[in-house]
Amino acid sequence: MNKNLFQINVLGSSFSIQTDEDPARMDEIISILKSKTEMVEKDLSVKDPLKNLVISSIIIIDELLKGKQKGGPYENSDSEEVERLTLQIMEKIDKSLE
Repeated sequence: MNKNLFQINVLGSSFSIQTDEDPARMDEIISILKSKTEMVEKDLSVKDPLKNLVISSIIIIDELLKGKQKGGPYENSDSEEVERLTLQIMEKIDKSLE
């Protein structure tokens, strides 16, 4: 299968990956990641790129698992509780690093 090169620009980082994944699927994956990182930055005021990526990943995985539990495909779901808990965890980590 042919390898496709994808340019990813997220949170101020830019890099390329090579994959044999379907280009439309990769575009969707990258779009979801960008959407979540933008939401975390805007709605939760998380400016640190690493923290943003961790929170975004937790939200995406939570949505994926909730979709699997319902027996359906990936779907957007209400992640306010996960976001709240994630922020609490981050606050505890920040305090422990001080």
